[in-house]
Parts: sequence; structure tokens; C-alpha cells
Amino acid sequence: MSPEKGKPLRLHYGTIVKEMDELPGISIFAKDAAGNVYHTYSCYSRGLDMLNGAYHMMDLLPKGRDEEGLPYTMSWVRHRDRY
Repeated sequence: MSPEKGKPLRLHYGTIVKEMDELPGISIFAKDAAGNVYHTYSCYSRGLDMLNGAYHMMDLLPKGRDEEGLPYTMSWVRHRDRY
């Protein structure tokens, strides 16, 4: 279930308040021979850009991602079935 917009959200080992109900992130875990699980890496926000080749192309354009004047960065992103 998504949290209410504008309410505190536990995310990335901290609590933040956002107007969005989804945010991107990636975490990497490793399991040793004894079955212990270790958190080895986390990345979120603009740190994920290297995983999306479309962003590399957009950043080459004269206006880049053209996010100036938007309510927040990446507000142009939409789910393909939620327009």
C-alpha cells in the first residue's frame, strides 16, 4: 500500500516527507555461506541515472531533461498506463 502523499515515509534508512508515493532506489545484498545477509550497497535519486540509458541520451540534448520550472525534478515521468 502506498503512503499518503505529504506524510512521513520511511525510505533509504531514514524518514522523509515527499509529495510522491513512489521513489526509485536500488539496494544490493549478499548472503554468506552461513546464510547471513549483508546490505552492501544502496543508491537512489539521481544516482540511478547510470542504469537508464535514455537519461544519457536526454542529457545530450540542448535542453537536457528540460526540468526547469517543474514542481520537482522528473515530474515529467509517467507510468505508461496512467496518463
